[in-house]
Amino acid sequence: MTIKLILCTVPNEDVANDIAYALLQNKLAACVNIIEGIRSVYEWQGKIETDTECQLIIKTNTQKVLQAYEKVSKLHPYDVPEWLELNAEASHAYGHWLQATLQ
Repeated sequence: MTIKLILCTVPNEDVANDIAYALLQNKLAACVNIIEGIRSVYEWQGKIETDTECQLIIKTNTQKVLQAYEKVSKLHPYDVPEWLELNAEASHAYGHWLQATLQ
């Protein structure tokens, strides 16, 4: 079964928790992993920047992706939040759990 994995960086644990809880409470994600302490190096407005961030791995389905993006966009403090959608093949049991959780 195909599910969506979304990668989204946030500036700190507080924002990560706020977004994760909002997605779960609104049934827009079945699970959000929060990986603290990643270092991001990127170009922003013509300069190379380095920041410590948290990486969110958001697990959802294709039906909820747009609503999840809209929710994250409202809560996210960045002008341009990272939002990378990956298709992933889940085991039958995990895919069934994810779909049931999003009902």
